[in-house]
Amino acid sequence: MAVTTLLNQKGGVGKTSTCYHLSGTFAQMGRKVLLVDCDPQASLTQGFIGPEGMRALPPEQTVAAIFAGDEPFPGAVIRPVMPGVDLLPGSRLATRYNVPEPQEASPEAQGCLREFLAEVRVRYDHVLLDCPPNLHLCSWAALAAADYIVLPLQPEDFGAQGIAEVRASVSMVRAALNPELILAGILVTRIAVRKSVHQFYEAQLREEYGDDVFATMIPDSVDYLEAILARKPVAAHKPKGAAAKAIRSLADELEKRVAARRAA
Repeated sequence: MAVTTLLNQKGGVGKTSTCYHLSGTFAQMGRKVLLVDCDPQASLTQGFIGPEGMRALPPEQTVAAIFAGDEPFPGAVIRPVMPGVDLLPGSRLATRYNVPEPQEASPEAQGCLREFLAEVRVRYDHVLLDCPPNLHLCSWAALAAADYIVLPLQPEDFGAQGIAEVRASVSMVRAALNPELILAGILVTRIAVRKSVHQFYEAQLREEYGDDVFATMIPDSVDYLEAILARKPVAAHKPKGAAAKAIRSLADELEKRVAARRAA
């Protein structure tokens, strides 16, 4: 069982999309998955139940209840969204708790997700936490709760700018709250292999970070967008397409990386 946080300070790099589609692929592989939407934008939640469904959720049935310190019963906040996949929904009201200096928050606030997941994680093969594009409390708490971190980024200058900040935050979380946190890998997303600039940045990333970069890359494909529009992961929407095959490759590689890091 693994708890994995997907985080990058830069928005639009595929954190939410990767969580969304990876959950469906893991489910097809027979895994039981919990998605935790830590982003106050709640895009991951909207991907399953739509924007109106997300807005209709009372805060006590979302991650906001955990950040508020309410210690909700898991059955009150976790809901099934498809066979094999459960969701702890996000909420716009979590914004009020997403303070920009997380180290100054109370120890209870910093550890709230870790404490909640300690009770439920044993029910799942994978827990995937989606984070906002910043390093405020919602992301900090997700790092404190995780065993592993995946850092998605686009192979472009702006997309790769958050690496140093995220790695620095990982070091701080290790020192303060979670010494067992491990980098599972840097994931290249939204790559167009015919673009020379993408080829350049991919090569640069692999030269600088070596095996920390996943061999699998996620293509820039309309299949992912169409699947979200259909309110289902790409493995269920177009299972034989190249986009679905890339997510399956990522699922396999992530499980191998987790197994290798546990054995190390």
